[in-house]
Amino acid sequence: MTNKINRKNFCPAPWTEVYIGFDSSGPCCVNYGIHKGLDPELYLKSKELKDLKKQFLAGGRPESCLACWSAEDAGIKSVRQTQTTVGSKLQRVSLAITNKCNFKCRTCNPISSDAWAKDKKALELYQSYWNIDKYKDIRKFGDDYKSIDWIIEECKSKRLLVNLLGGEPFISLGFLYFLKKVEEYDLYDNISLVITTNLSVTKYKGIDFTKELKKFKRLDIYASMDGCFKVGEYIREGFKFTKFHNNLVAMGSLITNFSTVLQVYNIYDMPTIFRYAEKMNVKVLINYMYDPTFLKVEILNKEERNKVLDYYKSINFYDKRIFKILEEGDDCTYERDKYKEYTDSLDKLWNKNIKDYIPELSSLSH
Repeated sequence: MTNKINRKNFCPAPWTEVYIGFDSSGPCCVNYGIHKGLDPELYLKSKELKDLKKQFLAGGRPESCLACWSAEDAGIKSVRQTQTTVGSKLQRVSLAITNKCNFKCRTCNPISSDAWAKDKKALELYQSYWNIDKYKDIRKFGDDYKSIDWIIEECKSKRLLVNLLGGEPFISLGFLYFLKKVEEYDLYDNISLVITTNLSVTKYKGIDFTKELKKFKRLDIYASMDGCFKVGEYIREGFKFTKFHNNLVAMGSLITNFSTVLQVYNIYDMPTIFRYAEKMNVKVLINYMYDPTFLKVEILNKEERNKVLDYYKSINFYDKRIFKILEEGDDCTYERDKYKEYTDSLDKLWNKNIKDYIPELSSLSH
């Protein structure tokens, strides 16, 4: 890399990272579709990656990196801004190890969760509201053993941060295969392991992850959760807060962060999430909802945003990032009708009523 770089927009990920998705590859977990195909060697030599590097070196804001620009413009720390890698050598590999999942989250999709894909009525609904053609031919993506083998080979000669996502890695045969290969070649010192899990299980096929994962010298486990108690159970079909809490206690200090998608459904529950995290001695990583627009916090009008702010102030809750979105965020009220239709349709399909789970938002949906 050249020494003269516009640091304002620069991101090192195209040089230091590889993300292997379900049907495409890219530099990171929020820009994983620039190269069609899963062969990391072909991606690293691809024209798409070369073009992306040129745009960053020129000080640009590449269009494919919209997720980060949207987060930063909203006052949320983006993936780009959390980068710790430097230089031009590969240092981090992220792998969507499986799309097998036992949850159907309202903000997720049938590519990342086969539970969505198996629910035909929900899938039809999803396609009609998201209007994305690629979801018309959903298939189950098998666990990516080929990419796992490539990662293992890379780790034999260098230290890498390996970031495993799903689906749900803890119910993945591919994850068990990864653990087996790490043990076979004794790569615990060469791998800094990061896993994102919904924490619905701590054991699978006789493997106790609480014990197995302690073998890694450097480990971060992100527990994905979008709400406590009923709120979480509403947003994430399949989520049971009591089970989540018990598994969180069982894994103890292995869980370092909650990974939380900030959205309209949980805007009133953010104080509870933060206080629960503090009680359990974990941090909260806020992921900005940039798509679909109709589930963003910004669909709230000025009066509704002020009502949320007043509630926060009444309980002495403050988070700079969330306050900025409520006070200065874009006007997305034009998406309210789509939000209402989507919410009411899923409620009917999954036999729920938002007023029983998030009464503060019931007026938005009926």
